[in-house]
Amino acid sequence: MVIMSKIWTEFKKSEFNSNLKYLAINGIEMELVHHNYQEYCVETLDNVLPEPSDLNYFALIVEEVEFPTRIDQYKKVWGKNNGIIRSSECSLSQEYVEEADGVTFFYGIIEIKKNVAKNIMEIIKENPDAVIFGEISKLEDLDVPNIFQKEIIKSNSDDILKKRDYPVYFQMIDSGFEICLYIFIAPLFSSKIEGNAKIDTERLKIEVNEIENKNWEIDEREIFIYSINDDRFGVVGDGIEVPDFFWLIGYIEGNSIWVDLSSKNHCVYEKVDGIVVLLFDEIMCFVEACKA
Repeated sequence: MVIMSKIWTEFKKSEFNSNLKYLAINGIEMELVHHNYQEYCVETLDNVLPEPSDLNYFALIVEEVEFPTRIDQYKKVWGKNNGIIRSSECSLSQEYVEEADGVTFFYGIIEIKKNVAKNIMEIIKENPDAVIFGEISKLEDLDVPNIFQKEIIKSNSDDILKKRDYPVYFQMIDSGFEICLYIFIAPLFSSKIEGNAKIDTERLKIEVNEIENKNWEIDEREIFIYSINDDRFGVVGDGIEVPDFFWLIGYIEGNSIWVDLSSKNHCVYEKVDGIVVLLFDEIMCFVEACKA
């Protein structure tokens, strides 16, 4: 029996800007593996984010109160969010108060100076509505009220993914059972994504492209690989017979061939009589076997 993690990463180009790259950290069945997702995100972000010496990381925290009490006026924003503030690893802007449409907003910006990935995930966990971004400017040079107006007051977009102008920014989409953290990175800061060995679907397509639409054999068994332009390429499993993070890429004499997106080597599996069996522990070994 194959037991796999239900978390994987994909690297893509942004639909907003063809030069802007992003990685999407996906997770399914979060009621079972939510703690693993947090750890996986931290590890992935540690590998791809620009260093704090190259970019400053910030989180806009907003508390929206319709009828503020004395306690609200006293605590403002930092008093209500002291659980995500580590004094040795973060710096805080001053606290701001604004009213709009009968609602009072308390807000400020946290600068994350150390353990960036871990603190980002902690902030997202405690405050999913936080606007987290990387910027070249220092904290004291940020126009915090302008950022608040742009992100909270003037943000009327109905798009699921928000378009922003920061060199790096984050967005979490969480439906409870499924979750995805998007990290958009400008070209100047995306060098760590190039050639990354983790789950890169574009790299997978290039590798599989070498053997598509040709008559190959493995152990005297005929194999057929779907075209990467075919709609069937990239179909995922149903979560029962085949894990949801597998890609269907073809057949080998009637048995389906799948690639595991959660393994950095893109392990290749064959489904035989409803059982998923490891065929090759690396996609390139599979490619070479087809060429033999």
